[in-house]
Amino acid sequence: MMSLSQPESARHTKPNPALNVLGTVLLIVGLVALFVPSTIQPLLPPELAGLLVEHAKLLIGLGIALQVIATLTRFKKIIRGGYRLGQQQQAAGPHQPDKGEDVDWTPLKAGGANFRTHHLVQVSPSRLEVRPSIQMMLFCLLFMALGAGVGGVFVVTGIRDGNLMTAVIPGLVGLVFLLTGALLLKSASKRRVFDLSLGGYWRGSGRLNGPQALVTQAEWAWLQEIKVIQLLQERVTSRSDNGRSRSYWSYELNLVLIDGRRLNVMDHGNPGRIRQDAEVIGQFLGVPVLDPFRPSP
Repeated sequence: MMSLSQPESARHTKPNPALNVLGTVLLIVGLVALFVPSTIQPLLPPELAGLLVEHAKLLIGLGIALQVIATLTRFKKIIRGGYRLGQQQQAAGPHQPDKGEDVDWTPLKAGGANFRTHHLVQVSPSRLEVRPSIQMMLFCLLFMALGAGVGGVFVVTGIRDGNLMTAVIPGLVGLVFLLTGALLLKSASKRRVFDLSLGGYWRGSGRLNGPQALVTQAEWAWLQEIKVIQLLQERVTSRSDNGRSRSYWSYELNLVLIDGRRLNVMDHGNPGRIRQDAEVIGQFLGVPVLDPFRPSP
């Protein structure tokens, strides 16, 4: 079983993209407003340009703070993952013969959705693709619409009333929602492809010119390196602002390679459909499906 000392969790744990993007935007705007204010004054209304120049140092500080928070969040996830891995290894004992002795059963992705985020499509007899579901697309578009609508209304109102300060915070909140939705949509839209003609699996571009292009993708593996399809479940608990908590099961479909590495293919809350997709992938590749959590008939 792979330990967290090998950088598997680090490879799958990246800084929060929304905080990174927003921090970078604020940092760039603050630096430009502080050192070359003449470049933004002709592009913006005088009130907004003056506000940015006046609070340039504040924008720089906020940008740096968001970058630091994103980095700390990443390391917190890595540490938490290591703690969870240690707990599971201790609880499981030295052997898990009914679940695959040499397979890591720690959830590969923390959290998960309570709805179906992706579905499997057979494009041709030699090609399977995992694509975002309609529910996932609508979820991302809702984030973007809320961010653009709410932020836009406050910014336009502030410009019209000549009081831009009241629009800065709501505008930034709207920008966070907009960027979060756009990044979620971009991430969800990256296809997961199984291609017998190229002999590989990859996550990223839907079209490759040849097997040599596999190494340019975000995640990839030769099909002959996949030894089993792994299904596991994770209890996800969320807490609302009023203190109430709710929980649900999220299900992961992972590829387990011959060297012990795992690649996540799907992670959502529809057990029936993810089991069906796992069986199709297993038959397509000619490998078994490990599903120790399947309910008894």
